[in-house]
Amino acid sequence: MKGVQIFSHSLRQVMDNLGPALKISGALYLVQVGITMALGAAMASTGMGMMGGGMGLGVVLVLVVSLITGIWIAVAWHRYVLLGEVPAGYVPPFMGERMGQYFIKSLLIGLLLLVLGMILGMVVGTLFGRLMMGGPLVAMLLIAVMVQVPMIFLGLRLAAALPGTALGQNPPLMAGWEATKGEWRPLLQLAVIMALAIWVVNLISWSVFGGYGVMAQLWQLIAGWPVTMVGLSILTTLYGHYIEKRPLV
Repeated sequence: MKGVQIFSHSLRQVMDNLGPALKISGALYLVQVGITMALGAAMASTGMGMMGGGMGLGVVLVLVVSLITGIWIAVAWHRYVLLGEVPAGYVPPFMGERMGQYFIKSLLIGLLLLVLGMILGMVVGTLFGRLMMGGPLVAMLLIAVMVQVPMIFLGLRLAAALPGTALGQNPPLMAGWEATKGEWRPLLQLAVIMALAIWVVNLISWSVFGGYGVMAQLWQLIAGWPVTMVGLSILTTLYGHYIEKRPLV
């Protein structure tokens, strides 16, 4: 199955280049982890019921820092895989213009997915609300199958050309959609695999660490790194295969 082949290719892309992956993303991801854990510690010390303007500002700060460092990692990783560009230090170059274009296109795609997610969420809640009250694991499984799979599928098609923005080629927003026309089967397979992987991460968080607290948060942060890097590699693979016509090996 081609979807499995794309996923395994992307997974090997990270595992076979673990050193460069850590060099490109390690320091920036640690910044994300540090600021997220600092906010979590502050919320735990003050109590959720005492959140004020200062805490709200902290949440905004975490979101902004995570967004900037996430796009920073994405642009650097795409460039490493597709161009062989290895950063000289442990923090890749800050490419403001390309990161800005990457952000704008990601934002537009994200807004479309947000609308789809809200619609699907309301439909699932209406049709399966009673079933979802059976517990968080049932709810997560329903959300994975009926919300995340369609969202990931649409996101893959729309974002397939996004790595080209990191290369400075600035393809049209719908270039990925056009390039993956007729490829719904492998992309649907890929969407199912990705949704399943996310569900497993959340399953471990709930069944092993209780879903809440410091350990659950720490698990999500630790698991977040391979999820992020494999996700970026999937976009890179889609771009290389469908836009640049590279073979899957």
